[in-house]
Amino acid sequence: MSWIIGDNGFPTETNFLDIPEAPMEKPYPFALWRIETTMNSGYPFNELLPDISGIDLWSMERENVIRVYDIREPQNGFDHNGLAIIEPISCTSVHNDDRWDINLVHPLDDWGKWKHLIVGNVLKIDGQLFRIDSHKPDINSGGMTTTVHARHITCDMADMLITFASFSGGNASDFMEFCFNNIEKADLPGYEYYKFEGYSDIQTNAGSDELVNTTLWAAMIGADNCLKKRYGGELYRDNFYFSINQRMQYAKDNAFCLRYSLDMTGISQKVDYSDFCTNLHCYDNYGNMWGVAVVKPVGFLHHPIVRMAQFNYAEFEGSMERLMADGYAYWLTVSTPKATYEVQIAALGGDPVYDGFRELQNYKYGDSGTIYCPELDISTTQRITEIEKNEITGDIIRMILGNLKESLVRPTYMGSTISTGRSKEDKQMRAMQTTIMSQSISGMEQFVISALEMRTVNQLEGK
Repeated sequence: MSWIIGDNGFPTETNFLDIPEAPMEKPYPFALWRIETTMNSGYPFNELLPDISGIDLWSMERENVIRVYDIREPQNGFDHNGLAIIEPISCTSVHNDDRWDINLVHPLDDWGKWKHLIVGNVLKIDGQLFRIDSHKPDINSGGMTTTVHARHITCDMADMLITFASFSGGNASDFMEFCFNNIEKADLPGYEYYKFEGYSDIQTNAGSDELVNTTLWAAMIGADNCLKKRYGGELYRDNFYFSINQRMQYAKDNAFCLRYSLDMTGISQKVDYSDFCTNLHCYDNYGNMWGVAVVKPVGFLHHPIVRMAQFNYAEFEGSMERLMADGYAYWLTVSTPKATYEVQIAALGGDPVYDGFRELQNYKYGDSGTIYCPELDISTTQRITEIEKNEITGDIIRMILGNLKESLVRPTYMGSTISTGRSKEDKQMRAMQTTIMSQSISGMEQFVISALEMRTVNQLEGK
């Protein structure tokens, strides 16, 4: 047996078989390269070359390669090729303030790669990890495929529970540390959690609060009294690390200038007044009141728009100060109409005319820049709030951009909860307050003057 230079100019050994077009069945010929877990430490071997061993097949850098890993892959083990390098028919990601998801369609291939696309296994796409949470094999007239949905690995924190914990107050970093230290430990044989690291540069202090039956991820971005809603900021994720900073970590301003007929193939503008108001009245469950209004007349409105918001706090001490801070933060989110722009992007990256500009459309979630469309009289600076991307080609399919100002303040509400004031709980709270007030003078003294002024003499006397 000897090696020769073949017709193609590469070393050739005629005893070795070419790679077959379809999987072969046992018994395999000696000349076939194979992999077996019990042979050669799981590395490729050929029985005609008995001395070859220790071939180290670490992950190679390939453009737009998608890998799948076993559910038990250790946290430091995602630097190899995993169970398989898959070849999906389609793979798109959606990244916005609330989600970072993958939708993938893969053929039921003869090699059986599709069998690795099961719930719990992990995809690695463009350097980020996503855990599969649903898969659906399907055979019909259109072909044989499996459809997979996966969420960013940070969503593993939604499986870590804080049963009950009382936060004494502090800045965003203090709150984050408090949440991590109060996770319910479920140390069972055969199970383990990945370890996540969080960071925040927001120094604003917030008062005390309680977390009850709240997951760690909800305590960061989802619950009524989560970190993002208590302190504001923008979320950044990178596998097992995340941050909620005043401005998104690594985000760039003035990062792009989109022009219709050049970068954009389509654009739509939406201006939403559904949450907008000119006058805001804020109350809390202790009877404190605070208000704010537009000082100058607004020419584009027919009449003032008045809204009320009620905040509920666990403790009376400092409630007025919290109401003023929370009310103003909420005002910043409703005092300006919400403007969003949905943009379809031209795939210039694959155009040979732009071959020297590979990074021309390297748009990133969180970056801000300018949109220019004279046909719609649009020239505005906006922040990318959602990106839909083709993960096979790397092309941006669609982007949504929105008011930059809103991302720098608390986006919805503050305090433990905010409500309309008409809920069952709000009515029960007011009934309890009236009962306490009517019991005695000392009962009235527990409440501020504004709370007493809201009630009639008959209410205070319990009639």
